Amino acid sequence: MDNITVMDFLTKEDHTNKLVRERLLAPIVYLIIVLIIGIPGNTFVLIIYRNYNNNVYRKIIWTVGALDLVFCMIGTPFNLGRMFNYYNFKSLRACQVIAGMLDAGIITTAHLLMLLSVHRFRQVCLPLGRQLTLTTVSYFIAGCFAIGVILGIPQVAVLQPLATTDLGNNVTGYSCSVGWKDSPQSWKNYNTFLTSIFLLYAFILLVLYILIGRTIQIQNKKRKKGLHGKQLQSAKSTNDSHKMTKIAFTVSTVFAFSYLPLFVNEWATKGLNEKTMDLFTFSLLKIVQRAYLINHVVNPFIYATFDRRFRHQVKDLIVCRRMHKEKTSDTDSSATKPSTSATSV
Repeated sequence: MDNITVMDFLTKEDHTNKLVRERLLAPIVYLIIVLIIGIPGNTFVLIIYRNYNNNVYRKIIWTVGALDLVFCMIGTPFNLGRMFNYYNFKSLRACQVIAGMLDAGIITTAHLLMLLSVHRFRQVCLPLGRQLTLTTVSYFIAGCFAIGVILGIPQVAVLQPLATTDLGNNVTGYSCSVGWKDSPQSWKNYNTFLTSIFLLYAFILLVLYILIGRTIQIQNKKRKKGLHGKQLQSAKSTNDSHKMTKIAFTVSTVFAFSYLPLFVNEWATKGLNEKTMDLFTFSLLKIVQRAYLINHVVNPFIYATFDRRFRHQVKDLIVCRRMHKEKTSDTDSSATKPSTSATSV
């Protein structure tokens, strides 16, 4: 009798997981698209900006690209695993460790973008002041990683329980999800702290780019008054500077908006019952909760939009790879093709 009861529980749990996976089809497709686009896209960034030691801006961008690639290779498969085992995620330690790694990556990315924005602010608004060098920026990048690791440790150390759901017939489902319902107060305080940092940094980024935009506007007005000569000679340098500012601004803006749902999730979804949601609302909620992954996929497209050289280098990489494949194919076919003399014999 006990064995039958256990089998009934397993059947109920598996059946519920199957039904949930059907409802999660759209989010699963979304995650697969992120995986397919993100890995090659960020690989292009690492290849094209591989000579990052020549430029402070490139060094920060390359580091961000490396983190984005890690997110695509670890964060996206982890989310897929959570989807396929929505009510059957039994490993608390795996949930804590991976979530801690992702938190450390998020915090590190935030500080790297702050570093990039401060660098652009000083170059545009304080061009005669002390600037970041390739040596000093290495220390700042190391500091960004150190802060990320330190602030990510609580996610691993604090015993945040797995979220539980009553599936009926005395069967309980376990999921690795963001929820405060049964979490200890220390974990709630930790997430409140992270949310406060995010909002503070978003405000600082807004102020920095308002000041940068105002300075660029003043510079453009002065340039239009006809003060040519040396200005014409430095036009290319000015255009490159404006291009880097546009990229830094767009990357920072995408970061802020894509991560906003993650930090306001608990307040926005309070009182919502997933079981009573229709298919469209449930799918949309799960996609929005993972909108932060867009930040780790879209950056190569931002670089391609504003940087013509990056766009051309991506095309060259694709063409070279295609030509290499064709050349290899021709070589293989010629090697396997029998010679005329051999055929005549």
